[in-house]
Amino acid sequence: MPSNIEALTRVDLAFYPDTVNHWLRFGEPLHIEILDRRRSRAIFTPCAVFAYVRWQANEYGTQSWRCFILQATEPGHVVTGVAGVHPGARILVNVRGSTYSKRLLAFLDNLEKCAGNLCNVSPAYWRQVQLRLPLRIDPHPYDVAQWSRRHSGSDVLR
Repeated sequence: MPSNIEALTRVDLAFYPDTVNHWLRFGEPLHIEILDRRRSRAIFTPCAVFAYVRWQANEYGTQSWRCFILQATEPGHVVTGVAGVHPGARILVNVRGSTYSKRLLAFLDNLEKCAGNLCNVSPAYWRQVQLRLPLRIDPHPYDVAQWSRRHSGSDVLR
């Protein structure tokens, strides 16, 4: 475990039955720190890509449902603040609401079958997913050779 943990991206995870579920759909954290029996914190290295889901409800049902595909950044780079992600991350996909969240999660299930490990999917591919899903247009099929060749330079953190 690196001594300078403040330089890494930290993601708060929580599970309180029927009220809060903040979890990772995919991602390869460097370390998971257990805070207590319901909360933990995933720690990601720079450039790591991961999916973060935040769901909250009350006695009337779902109040908030957000799904993100995020990329951790290096210290000093511009980040966007996301609740539960410290200090923030580069947002590749951001959907809210039950309809769009369910659509994204179903898409991730299907993509995982053909692409394998979603952590290795090009950030450029995630950007076109962000543009197409809210419009109810199917994202382009994922082809490793196509997306790595056409967009190899655009994935580098600047």
